Amino acid sequence: MATNRIPCTFSLLTEGRKYTGQHRKYLIENAREICYSPATRERIKLREALGYYGHGRRVLCKKMNLQEVDVITLPDGTQAMVSNVPSNVTVKFDVAEDGTVTHEQEILDTETGKIVSGLHASRVGGFSWACPGEDGGRTATTRLKGFSGFDYVLQPGFAMNRGYVLESAQGIRDQVLESVSAVVGDDVRAEQLVAGWQFSYHSRIHDLEDMVFEAESELIEVREQYRNVQRELVEAVSRKSRAEVELENFKQNFKGVLESVRENFPFFIPEAVMHEMMNGDLTRAKAIFESASEFDFTSLPVREATRKNEGIVLTDGRQIEKPDFGSAGYGFTLKV
Repeated sequence: MATNRIPCTFSLLTEGRKYTGQHRKYLIENAREICYSPATRERIKLREALGYYGHGRRVLCKKMNLQEVDVITLPDGTQAMVSNVPSNVTVKFDVAEDGTVTHEQEILDTETGKIVSGLHASRVGGFSWACPGEDGGRTATTRLKGFSGFDYVLQPGFAMNRGYVLESAQGIRDQVLESVSAVVGDDVRAEQLVAGWQFSYHSRIHDLEDMVFEAESELIEVREQYRNVQRELVEAVSRKSRAEVELENFKQNFKGVLESVRENFPFFIPEAVMHEMMNGDLTRAKAIFESASEFDFTSLPVREATRKNEGIVLTDGRQIEKPDFGSAGYGFTLKV
């Protein structure tokens, strides 16, 4: 692990202050949502979650995400140009289900970064996150809407958000070093061994943390792809249902048309041929229609014939005289 990295841990449920501080009420679910949002993960991955010495620059510029150079308006109305040089960058950020926040800051080799390093070494100040949102103050709930980074401030809202709180591990290292030195009988050799162990340990930890970060980023992308596939699946099922309904309606309407036509034809169409026509096969139907077109139905009592004046008008527009009373032809004209 790089020596210029500072790990920190604090709890959203414990400010560590009784008489000072803002005493805001954060929602753990909201903090986790912001922490693991694709925008926050990408910002950390691209090393764009920058921090500054103090929140002052964000306040002066009236925005969370600063440019390299910004123009600010002074209290007297005049404008001034300021350079925003970051002091640190967030390389790790997690919020557990119990409200425990862990993050790691890499101190930059800049003028403000050197100030932060000096203050940290002097055990003064700590980190404070910079998040846009709705500040509920002491009574209402504060809701986060994004994450811009951690700034180094003299009085952090969460008192435990200080890297040097974790430095008690140095005492354990001294005890290990003393024990190893007693075994090998050489202080220099013992120092080399312990340093090698620490380097291997921290290097491996750093590699594993990077692997976890990569896996979390991939998991977020896969979840988003899964949600998109789910939406497409729902839309496809809906389209399929609508198409099935339209198909069934069309079949019923088409069947009704065919049955109506069959009832008014002067010849018989078998049920099997009707079924074939319903399924788009007109082979046998075509043969029946062609045979029927060569037959003269004028001598038959076809149902299409209607009365007009004293004659009988056929479907092709021709007209024949009404048969004499008592004849066989007259009998076919009677309506029963």
